[in-house]
Amino acid sequence: MKIGELASACDCPVETIRYYEKVGLLPPAGRQANGYRSYENTHRKWLQFILRSKNLGFSQNEVRRLTDLAHQKRPACADVHELLEEQVHDVRKRIEELQQLQRALVRLKAQCRDGSLHDCPVIDELMS
Repeated sequence: MKIGELASACDCPVETIRYYEKVGLLPPAGRQANGYRSYENTHRKWLQFILRSKNLGFSQNEVRRLTDLAHQKRPACADVHELLEEQVHDVRKRIEELQQLQRALVRLKAQCRDGSLHDCPVIDELMS
């Protein structure tokens, strides 16, 4: 299949596929006689693996570790478990940070009341 067909099949931009090939996450495509890239079903499978891993919040290096593990004949489940444990910890930390951010924004918004004040206390606080 051509790159556009792969992009449609995986619902991602063509540039993403080129990038993942360039950084070595996605195996290079074969080339047709006219120079166009030619992708196989295995490319679709690996691209979906990469995209799903990214959707779970894994960084590019973590996705690389996962793909390396997945390429092993007998991937060590303990290694995957360790990566998942780290990811769960990171997600919990980000949730806490977002909750703190939410509280700060709600507090700032409460200072505005209905937005009818001539001077904005939020701007004043952000400037101080």
